[in-house]
Amino acid sequence: MSVHLLQTATSVLLKDPTASLSDVARAAGVGRTTLHKRYPTRADLIRAVAGEALDLVDAAISSVDLGTDEAVDALIAKLVPLGPRVEFLLRFPNLQDDERLSTRLNTMDQPVIDLITRLQGTRLRADLPAWWITQILYTGVYSAWEGIAAGRLAPLDAPRLVLTTFYQGVGHAGTADRT
Repeated sequence: MSVHLLQTATSVLLKDPTASLSDVARAAGVGRTTLHKRYPTRADLIRAVAGEALDLVDAAISSVDLGTDEAVDALIAKLVPLGPRVEFLLRFPNLQDDERLSTRLNTMDQPVIDLITRLQGTRLRADLPAWWITQILYTGVYSAWEGIAAGRLAPLDAPRLVLTTFYQGVGHAGTADRT
């Protein structure tokens, strides 16, 4: 039930960032009391949704062999299905106010930045900061999710579209045609 509840809360809060616990409970098909027992405050629920999102993103990053040249491709394929979770992390900037979440948010990107740094000069441009290229990658994932959610993009086409756009923009000369 907890996974369903957090998935529903993600959806409800993305549609309406001001949604109440009652709104989430109604959408999840549980009573307000049940939700309040598990998450006494709205802030507790938001922290739980963010924590689950970070767990999923961490697991996706950890599941990719970041030592290979194809790591970016594999990472995008793992992150695109997590679109709502990535969107939640991006749309709730006040998560930085929670020290534990802030620490996780700030350290989550480091393996990806290290990957980008390693690929600069070979598959990726060396004239852009690694943190910028990382943000471009995440923006592509976010944009793909928006396209999927709006019905403009088929989920199976999304990784290819993100990869093509990513490599055309930040790929090292000669590698952009590899996608």
